[in-house]
Amino acid sequence: MIFFYLITVMMWWGCESEEPDNPYDDLEYPSTSNAAAQINIPEGNFAWLHAKVFKPTCSNSGCHDGTFEPDFRTIAGSYNSLVYQPVIANDQANSFEFRVIPGNHQSSWLHERLTVDVINTSGMMPLVVDTGSTDWITQKNFYIEKIKAWIDSGAPDMYGNLPVNNQPNPAPLVYGMLAFPNGNTTNPYEREQTPSLPIGSVLINSGLVDFWFVAFDNIAGLTNYSSFTVKASSSLSNFENAVDVPCVLSSPVQGLDFTGSPAMFYYKATLDFSALPSGETMFLRVNVSDGVQTLPTEVPNESSNYFWYLLFSVKAQ
Repeated sequence: MIFFYLITVMMWWGCESEEPDNPYDDLEYPSTSNAAAQINIPEGNFAWLHAKVFKPTCSNSGCHDGTFEPDFRTIAGSYNSLVYQPVIANDQANSFEFRVIPGNHQSSWLHERLTVDVINTSGMMPLVVDTGSTDWITQKNFYIEKIKAWIDSGAPDMYGNLPVNNQPNPAPLVYGMLAFPNGNTTNPYEREQTPSLPIGSVLINSGLVDFWFVAFDNIAGLTNYSSFTVKASSSLSNFENAVDVPCVLSSPVQGLDFTGSPAMFYYKATLDFSALPSGETMFLRVNVSDGVQTLPTEVPNESSNYFWYLLFSVKAQ
């Protein structure tokens, strides 16, 4: 959508020019689709907030599309540029320290900008709403309540991990997974359609399966992880005897992340499901480290909604 020059000027006026480097500046955004990414995320989850609010309402051209922070183009970009991230444009009394302070929506600049027309800023957010692509106009109060509830519950990431107090480096976030027949990068496996669950397992054929992942971290970016592994188990909660298979940094494939946003998937692992009987399910766990945090981040984990266990599962056809 093309915005009038006046609106663009207003947006720039409301933001400081001194912004951190945008980690997504060099990322190509493909137009390819992937049926496996069309999922029904549980209401109130941060990935749901991104899919319902931040991406369609806030990341329009000239807004928070990487031009300035927060960067709402992806789930990871949104989370990493909100939680414990310092406020740049403030109110007259400099009352706000961070864009989101977990557990306190009243002290979070994000909530303030959505509910108050703050003096010396460009105005209450969002400044411009594309009525053809979002229901913000009719659902504004509902979405603000969901954002408020998310902040007050501790601002967990999409997998339920709580941020460390005053630490601007959240855990690495794996926010997309593609599965292909071994050696194939054009025909991803699709998910089982089930009326009783919010999402079905990836339906695979027996044999070798290539898994591609996209992740982001403030330290590691998109491609500089110190470790990146995946393992599979027939139990969704017991991975004690599962073998870690390294995910190798590779020339990326194009696809959609878990909210349907285009992304480049850089890390690949090949798992052998030759012995998996038809109709049987295997659950995956990804462990990723940025080299700074003490322990690798496990996705999904015991804090995760059951939905994510299903998202990281495969079923033999």
